[in-house]
Amino acid sequence: MLTLNQIISEATALSDSDKAVLIEKVMESMTEQREAERLREGVRIAQERLAEIDEGRVQTIPGDIALAQVRQRLGQ
Repeated sequence: MLTLNQIISEATALSDSDKAVLIEKVMESMTEQREAERLREGVRIAQERLAEIDEGRVQTIPGDIALAQVRQRLGQ
C-alpha cells in the first residue's frame, strides 16, 4: 500500500483532468462515509427509542393526536 506522501506525489503529477476525476472520487467517498455514519446514528437512536417504548419508560401518542397537536402549535 502506498504511503500518504507517495499518493500525494503521484496525485500532483497527474494531468489537470485526471486530478479533477481524482478529487471527484475522493469527495464521493467522503460523502458516502458521512451518509453511512448518519444512517448508523439514526438506526442507533431508533433502537434506543424502541427500547424506551418496550420498557414502558415512554408512551407513544397516536398519529392523529400527534398531528393535531402539531397543527395546534402551528396555529392551523
